[in-house]
Amino acid sequence: MLRVSEKNNIFLLMVLFLLLGSLFSGCGGKIENEKVSDTVPVQQSVPTEKDAVIPTDQLAAKGKSVDGLSYDYIISLSDGSKVTQKVWVEDGKMRSQMSNPGGGDPMISIANLSVGEVYFYQPELKQAMKMPIANSEIDTTSPKDYLEKLDSANTMFMKRETFDGKECLVYEINVDGTSSKIWIWEEYGMPLRLETQNGGDKMVTEFLNFKIGDIDDALFKLPEGTKIIKLASMGI
Repeated sequence: MLRVSEKNNIFLLMVLFLLLGSLFSGCGGKIENEKVSDTVPVQQSVPTEKDAVIPTDQLAAKGKSVDGLSYDYIISLSDGSKVTQKVWVEDGKMRSQMSNPGGGDPMISIANLSVGEVYFYQPELKQAMKMPIANSEIDTTSPKDYLEKLDSANTMFMKRETFDGKECLVYEINVDGTSSKIWIWEEYGMPLRLETQNGGDKMVTEFLNFKIGDIDDALFKLPEGTKIIKLASMGI
């Protein structure tokens, strides 16, 4: 689970793509990037009787069994900074795309988690950098990762709420001195929102516009003819 103190690592992917300008020549015009909505406010509580709530282990098992995910991944920090990505996940593969702060190409990464490799792809140049995920510092967090902390020993059910149009169970989690609140989509057992408080810092993680179903395999492949540059680490 990400901690607020790790926020600098979240932005290392941005730095990496900014370095591409010096590695690759001839960057072309701009590509219109997909716009993603701002942080979604938690909606009013759904009235409910004290009915039975799904045990946390069953809820976590339900979420872990789901494959084929796409969503907008948004991290908001206490200092007002925000990271927004569009993510696709299926069968141990992950593709993420975010706007390039330097303009031009969107920043695209395609990771194969099972073999520990990631490609950073520039569409206009048809070039990609390949490197080990362990050396890349990219964020490969998926909603399923948060289910690992969903344990009845450290989790307390709080209420039901509607978030992003989906019925959620809200829990409070206390792990290693860190207090968190998590909103889990009851139908699929999938986390949609996480609020983490660590000292005076707060981080809000959201998975919005969530869709479940098969993902086009082409999203996890580089286009034919892409030139690949192999790197051992980010120490370019």
